[in-house]
Amino acid sequence: MLTRTFLFLFAALLAACGPKVGREAPPSQAQMAQQFRAMENRLAQNLNQMAIDTATADSLVNLGMQYAAQFHQDSLAPQFLFRAADVARGIGETGLSVSIWGKVSREYQDSPYAPEALFLMAFTLDNDLRDTARARQGYEDFLRQYPKHPLANNAGELLRVLQSGKTPEELIREFQQKQ
Repeated sequence: MLTRTFLFLFAALLAACGPKVGREAPPSQAQMAQQFRAMENRLAQNLNQMAIDTATADSLVNLGMQYAAQFHQDSLAPQFLFRAADVARGIGETGLSVSIWGKVSREYQDSPYAPEALFLMAFTLDNDLRDTARARQGYEDFLRQYPKHPLANNAGELLRVLQSGKTPEELIREFQQKQ
Protein backbone atom coordinates (compact mmCIF):
# COMPACT_ATOMS: atom_id res chain seq x y z
CA MET A 1 0.00 0.00 0.00
CA LEU A 2 2.81 2.43 0.87
CA THR A 3 4.58 1.65 -2.40
CA ARG A 4 1.41 2.33 -4.38
CA THR A 5 0.93 5.70 -2.61
CA PHE A 6 4.57 6.58 -3.23
CA LEU A 7 4.26 5.71 -6.95
CA PHE A 8 1.07 7.75 -7.24
CA LEU A 9 2.70 10.79 -5.61
CA PHE A 10 5.81 10.39 -7.76
CA ALA A 11 3.68 10.24 -10.95
CA ALA A 12 1.74 13.32 -9.85
CA LEU A 13 4.99 15.18 -9.22
CA LEU A 14 6.33 14.28 -12.65
CA ALA A 15 3.10 15.38 -14.29
CA ALA A 16 3.23 18.70 -12.47
CA CYS A 17 6.82 19.34 -13.50
CA GLY A 18 6.42 18.21 -17.10
CA PRO A 19 5.48 20.31 -20.10
CA LYS A 20 2.16 22.09 -19.85
CA VAL A 21 -0.06 20.75 -22.59
CA GLY A 22 -2.47 23.39 -23.86
CA ARG A 23 -0.64 26.30 -22.22
CA GLU A 24 1.11 28.61 -24.61
CA ALA A 25 4.11 30.71 -23.80
CA PRO A 26 3.32 34.42 -23.52
CA PRO A 27 3.83 36.30 -26.77
CA SER A 28 7.24 37.80 -27.41
CA GLN A 29 7.85 41.51 -27.79
CA ALA A 30 7.98 41.17 -31.58
CA GLN A 31 4.77 39.13 -31.60
CA MET A 32 2.98 41.72 -29.47
CA ALA A 33 4.14 44.53 -31.76
CA GLN A 34 3.00 42.57 -34.79
CA GLN A 35 -0.38 41.88 -33.17
CA PHE A 36 -0.81 45.56 -32.32
CA ARG A 37 -0.10 46.64 -35.88
CA ALA A 38 -2.42 43.97 -37.28
CA MET A 39 -5.28 45.16 -35.05
CA GLU A 40 -4.56 48.75 -35.99
CA ASN A 41 -4.69 47.84 -39.69
CA ARG A 42 -7.95 45.94 -39.19
CA LEU A 43 -9.51 48.98 -37.52
CA ALA A 44 -8.22 51.30 -40.25
CA GLN A 45 -9.71 49.11 -42.97
CA ASN A 46 -13.10 49.25 -41.28
CA LEU A 47 -13.23 53.04 -40.82
CA ASN A 48 -15.78 53.44 -43.60
CA GLN A 49 -18.24 51.06 -41.97
CA MET A 50 -21.04 52.36 -39.83
CA ALA A 51 -20.20 50.24 -36.79
CA ILE A 52 -16.81 50.23 -35.11
CA ASP A 53 -15.29 46.88 -34.26
CA THR A 54 -15.25 47.54 -30.53
CA ALA A 55 -13.87 44.10 -29.69
CA THR A 56 -10.78 44.75 -31.79
CA ALA A 57 -10.56 48.30 -30.47
CA ASP A 58 -10.71 47.09 -26.86
CA SER A 59 -8.09 44.43 -27.62
CA LEU A 60 -5.81 47.02 -29.20
CA VAL A 61 -6.11 49.34 -26.19
CA ASN A 62 -5.37 46.49 -23.79
CA LEU A 63 -2.46 45.24 -25.88
CA GLY A 64 -0.95 48.73 -26.07
CA MET A 65 -1.10 49.07 -22.29
CA GLN A 66 0.27 45.56 -21.80
CA TYR A 67 3.13 46.22 -24.22
CA ALA A 68 4.11 49.40 -22.37
CA ALA A 69 3.92 47.63 -19.02
CA GLN A 70 6.12 44.76 -20.15
CA PHE A 71 8.52 46.74 -22.35
CA HIS A 72 8.44 50.14 -20.67
CA GLN A 73 11.83 51.25 -22.02
CA ASP A 74 11.14 50.22 -25.62
CA SER A 75 10.77 53.06 -28.13
CA LEU A 76 7.44 51.60 -29.32
CA ALA A 77 5.86 51.84 -25.85
CA PRO A 78 4.88 55.54 -26.01
CA GLN A 79 3.76 55.16 -29.62
CA PHE A 80 1.52 52.18 -28.83
CA LEU A 81 0.13 53.92 -25.75
CA PHE A 82 -0.57 57.08 -27.72
CA ARG A 83 -2.43 55.14 -30.40
CA ALA A 84 -4.28 53.09 -27.79
CA ALA A 85 -5.50 56.33 -26.19
CA ASP A 86 -6.69 57.58 -29.57
CA VAL A 87 -8.63 54.37 -30.15
CA ALA A 88 -10.07 54.49 -26.62
CA ARG A 89 -11.36 58.00 -27.27
CA GLY A 90 -12.79 56.84 -30.60
CA ILE A 91 -14.91 54.19 -28.91
CA GLY A 92 -16.11 56.55 -26.20
CA GLU A 93 -13.68 55.54 -23.46
CA THR A 94 -12.68 59.15 -22.87
CA GLY A 95 -11.65 58.69 -19.25
CA LEU A 96 -9.33 55.89 -20.25
CA SER A 97 -7.90 57.93 -23.12
CA VAL A 98 -7.14 60.81 -20.74
CA SER A 99 -5.42 58.41 -18.37
CA ILE A 100 -3.29 56.87 -21.12
CA TRP A 101 -2.33 60.22 -22.67
CA GLY A 102 -1.40 61.42 -19.18
CA LYS A 103 0.86 58.40 -18.79
CA VAL A 104 2.58 59.15 -22.11
CA SER A 105 3.13 62.79 -21.20
CA ARG A 106 4.51 61.95 -17.73
CA GLU A 107 6.48 58.77 -18.29
CA TYR A 108 7.81 59.38 -21.78
CA GLN A 109 8.65 63.09 -21.70
CA ASP A 110 11.48 62.65 -24.19
CA SER A 111 9.21 60.92 -26.68
CA PRO A 112 7.94 62.83 -29.70
CA TYR A 113 4.45 61.67 -28.59
CA ALA A 114 4.58 63.46 -25.22
CA PRO A 115 3.59 66.99 -26.34
CA GLU A 116 0.61 65.89 -28.41
CA ALA A 117 -0.44 63.45 -25.67
CA LEU A 118 -0.53 66.29 -23.15
CA PHE A 119 -2.48 68.52 -25.54
CA LEU A 120 -5.01 65.79 -26.37
CA MET A 121 -5.40 64.95 -22.70
CA ALA A 122 -6.31 68.58 -21.94
CA PHE A 123 -8.52 68.86 -25.01
CA THR A 124 -10.43 65.69 -24.14
CA LEU A 125 -10.88 66.85 -20.55
CA ASP A 126 -12.22 70.15 -21.90
CA ASN A 127 -14.26 69.05 -24.88
CA ASP A 128 -15.55 65.61 -23.93
CA LEU A 129 -15.49 65.40 -20.15
CA ARG A 130 -16.15 69.09 -19.41
CA ASP A 131 -13.60 68.99 -16.61
CA THR A 132 -12.53 72.59 -16.95
CA ALA A 133 -10.22 72.68 -13.92
CA ARG A 134 -8.12 69.73 -15.11
CA ALA A 135 -8.30 70.93 -18.72
CA ARG A 136 -7.03 74.37 -17.69
CA GLN A 137 -4.14 72.74 -15.82
CA GLY A 138 -3.37 70.56 -18.85
CA TYR A 139 -3.26 73.53 -21.23
CA GLU A 140 -1.09 75.49 -18.79
CA ASP A 141 1.28 72.54 -18.41
CA PHE A 142 1.45 72.19 -22.19
CA LEU A 143 2.28 75.87 -22.70
CA ARG A 144 4.91 75.80 -19.95
CA GLN A 145 6.59 72.63 -21.25
CA TYR A 146 6.20 73.16 -25.01
CA PRO A 147 5.89 76.91 -25.70
CA LYS A 148 7.24 76.57 -29.26
CA HIS A 149 5.27 73.48 -30.26
CA PRO A 150 2.97 73.88 -33.30
CA LEU A 151 -0.05 73.27 -31.02
CA ALA A 152 0.95 76.03 -28.58
CA ASN A 153 -1.28 78.62 -30.30
CA ASN A 154 -4.24 76.26 -30.14
CA ALA A 155 -3.56 75.50 -26.47
CA GLY A 156 -3.35 79.23 -25.73
CA GLU A 157 -6.64 79.96 -27.47
CA LEU A 158 -8.42 77.09 -25.74
CA LEU A 159 -7.03 78.21 -22.40
CA ARG A 160 -8.30 81.77 -23.01
CA VAL A 161 -11.75 80.35 -23.80
CA LEU A 162 -11.72 78.40 -20.55
CA GLN A 163 -10.56 81.42 -18.59
CA SER A 164 -13.33 83.56 -20.07
CA GLY A 165 -15.91 81.44 -18.28
CA LYS A 166 -18.26 81.70 -21.23
CA THR A 167 -20.27 78.81 -22.60
CA PRO A 168 -19.60 77.59 -26.15
CA GLU A 169 -22.98 79.03 -27.17
CA GLU A 170 -22.05 82.49 -25.84
CA LEU A 171 -18.76 82.39 -27.71
CA ILE A 172 -20.50 81.39 -30.95
CA ARG A 173 -22.97 84.27 -30.58
CA GLU A 174 -20.12 86.72 -29.97
CA PHE A 175 -18.27 85.42 -33.02
CA GLN A 176 -21.38 85.72 -35.19
CA GLN A 177 -22.01 89.28 -34.00
CA LYS A 178 -18.46 90.31 -34.95
CA GLN A 179 -18.97 89.24 -38.55
